[in-house]
Formats: sequence, structure tokens, C-alpha cells
Amino acid sequence: MLIEPFSFTGIAVLVIFLIGMALIMFEAQLEMDKFKPAMFMMSGLVVIGLHYMLNDPNGFQLFAEAQEHIKTELFGLIAFMAFMWMIVELLNERNVFTALNGYLLKKGLGARGMFWATGALSALMSPFINNFTTAMIFGKSIKNISINERYTHVSLCNIVVASNTGVWFLGTSTSLMIVLAGKISLAGLLLLIPSALIGWLLFALTLQFFYMRPLKNQQLIREIEGEDSALKPGGASIAVVGLTAIVFAVTANVTLHVDIEFATGIGLGFVALWAWVLSHRGIELPWQDQLQKVEWNALLFFIGIITAVSCLNHVGWLSYISKLFELFDPTLVNVILGVISGIMDNVPVEAAALMSSPDLGLDQWALNALMVGIGGSLTVVGSAAGIMAMALDKSYTFGVHLKFLPAILVNFLGSLGVWWLQFKFFGLY
Repeated sequence: MLIEPFSFTGIAVLVIFLIGMALIMFEAQLEMDKFKPAMFMMSGLVVIGLHYMLNDPNGFQLFAEAQEHIKTELFGLIAFMAFMWMIVELLNERNVFTALNGYLLKKGLGARGMFWATGALSALMSPFINNFTTAMIFGKSIKNISINERYTHVSLCNIVVASNTGVWFLGTSTSLMIVLAGKISLAGLLLLIPSALIGWLLFALTLQFFYMRPLKNQQLIREIEGEDSALKPGGASIAVVGLTAIVFAVTANVTLHVDIEFATGIGLGFVALWAWVLSHRGIELPWQDQLQKVEWNALLFFIGIITAVSCLNHVGWLSYISKLFELFDPTLVNVILGVISGIMDNVPVEAAALMSSPDLGLDQWALNALMVGIGGSLTVVGSAAGIMAMALDKSYTFGVHLKFLPAILVNFLGSLGVWWLQFKFFGLY
């Protein structure tokens, strides 16, 4: 450790981080996009650089090596997110998701049916198209049909929690970061399917029994007529190629050990080539326009957060997380990190856990992915899905989300219980 945590430099880096996190936590009230304070938090690098210039010029070499390590980590994370985002935008342009929504609405499922359909589809699709996009797709479905604010809130909460159960694949930033850090494989993440899905099912049943039942005598949704929800020409084939591209990326990663960001980039190439084939068949697909719809605000947020956490690591603060794993039961520490992720946001919590590099087995890294991933559901600001829910419905606030906390705790503790039975009691991993 070159710089002590309680030195002037160490405290200054921590203060910069805490100021940035405070601004991020209250982004809705401040009407400030969270990438702005995240980028500000990168100024910890300047503080560290000044420290070496004034006190230890020989430390610049290690400082440069630390920054190279940050850039390597960021490339994998940003490349994967950008490539996946591009594939999703291409599918979205062909009305693939709109058609799915329209199909659900036209089946006349009713309020309870839509509650279960949007929740189940969120839980099943978020592992592949990420929690943010899933919450956007099905959140819009609920907003389109709901005429009752309480029903909207219950359904949005269901979608947020269901979207965050995508930890069993690459549906959350948490699981993606752990895979890219080499702590667990995609096959290891798949072991979380029972914990994630059973936890959501228990939550949804609780939500229906205690929050949906009181609404049964009220009119909750409107009739849908004439909705333009048909697939555009080429939409079906793009959906098939897109799904194939994702399956290929996973297979290449698991069997051939091709890094997931490169494998996803190859998959994107397949989709882009198919778009070219469609254009020669007279089906115009403005795929280049869709590639420009990648949310750079979100990517800049990750760049800022991971760099800021790296600064904390460089001045020694993250060593205390590693010591927690040494002093206490790793299961307890992972549960605590899950609770913290609901307060802070799961990205910095997971980045801190990874950079502290505790010596954990597969079972504990799987629990870490699970707890920090679904822990973001505990408050509405703890995950990208929650932020999207607030963006879709301004009445869905921090306070509204907390009204569902008893049900959300059923998800959190239920998933933990299933993990314990699977990994500890039966030893199935």
C-alpha cells in the first residue's frame, strides 16, 4: 500500500467519492443525470497524481500501471454493454418488443394476467437484454394500459424486482463485472437460476396477495384497440438472428474461452450482415441509426464509477472490505454488501468487492452476484431498473417503492434461502 487511507490524500479521495455518491443517490430530486457526478469522481486521479508529484515521484510508475489496469477492465465492460445495446436497438427498430407487448395486450389477459405476464417475461428476458432495457419495455406496457395509479405502482415494482433477477446470466452490471473479472464463469452464473427465479416467484405471490387483492373491485386497465404493434418487415428474421448471435456469444465464451466482449462483438457482426442481406431484398433497416442510440450517459456513468472505486483501492480503502471477509463469515458479508447496494447503487459496491479481491470460492462469488444484484431492488435508486421505473412514471418515487419493502425482502431473503439450500445444504454446484 503506497498511500495510507487515513493520510490527507486518502481522505481527500474518499471525500470526493462520497460527494459524488451523494449526488448520484439524489439524482431524481436534483434533476441531474448521474453520469455527471460519476465523471467528477474521477478527479481522485488528480489528487493521487499530486501526491506522487509532491511526495514520491518514484510512485508514478505504479500509478501508471494501475491506470492501465483500469483501462483494461473498462474496455471489456463498455464494449460488451455497447455491443449488446446495439443488438437490442436493432430488434427494437423492427418492432420486435412492441409486437410482443401488443400480443400480450390483445390476448385480453386482464389486470392480474398482465401483472404476471410482464413480471415473468421480465424475469426471463432480463438476463439476455439487461435489466434497464427490460424495465423500459414492460414498464411502457403497463403505462399504456393502466388507468389506476396504485396498479401502476404495484406492476412497476414487480417489473423492477423481476428485471434484477437477471443475475443468473448477464442481465445486471453485477454479474457482468464478476464474469469479466474472472471470478466466476457463465456456467457458474447459471447455477443461480433456482435462487433468482424462486425468489422472484415468492415476491410476486406476496405482492399479489397483499397489494393486488385490495384492488380487485376497481377498474385497473383500459381496453386496447387499433394498437400499431405489428412486426416491421424483416423483424422476425432479425429476432432469430439476434437470439442466435447471443447464444453464439455465450457458447464461444463457455466452450472456446473467447472473452465475452469479443464474442458479443462477433454476434453483432452477424446481425449487421443480416441487415445488409435484408437491404438487398428491398427491406430498408436503418441499422447505423440504431447503433447511435447507445446510451452514452450510462456508459460514462460506469467509466466514472469504476475509476473512482479504483482510486479508493489505490489509497487502501478497499483493503477493509477484504478484511471483512477474513474476520466474518463470507455469507454474512455478502448479505451486507447486498443491503448496501440498495442504498448506493450496485455498480460501485460490486467494483469495490472485486477490487478488494477476497479469496472466495464459487459458492460465495455466486452469492455475491446474487445479493448485490437483487439487493439493488431494496430501494428504487439501487439499480438501473429502478431508475427507469421512476423515469417512466414520475409518481413512482423513493417513498412509493419503500411501501413494497416487505414483499421485496421476501425476494431478498427467499433467494438467499434457496442459495443456502442449493449450495450449502445439498452442495449442488
